[in-house]
Amino acid sequence: QMCIRDRYQRRVHGMQTYITGKLLVKPTRAKLTRDTEFMGKMDPYVKVQLGGTTFRTKTHNNAGKVPSWFDAFEFRRTSEQVMEFHVYDEDVTSDDHVGSGVLSLTNICVPGGKKFSDSVKLKHKDKDVGELFVEVDFYPDGSS
Repeated sequence: QMCIRDRYQRRVHGMQTYITGKLLVKPTRAKLTRDTEFMGKMDPYVKVQLGGTTFRTKTHNNAGKVPSWFDAFEFRRTSEQVMEFHVYDEDVTSDDHVGSGVLSLTNICVPGGKKFSDSVKLKHKDKDVGELFVEVDFYPDGSS
């Protein structure tokens, strides 16, 4: 008997099998507790990284600790186990790191696909600095 999972293309690394496909990622908003500005409000943006691919949202000027974004990014998932999110405050001289978080793809990259909408905890130097709300849709190879 053929298991339904066998219909999907997979990539094998050693004994581990990964379901490959397309990830559509939308960082929608954040609630930040860390402020990198002494004067004025932060201008936050997000860098989303999967393997060697990184995308950057537009900067939400003067959003302070409650930014929102409308960007959507398409990634190709092969064997990556986590997706990284890095929030920065855009400055004239150099951008300040606000916080980073990691999203495990284990329960998202599944046969048949999955829609995920939740928050990712952000940390800076091992301290909680807020959360980033993300929407992730997974479309496995071989699915219609």
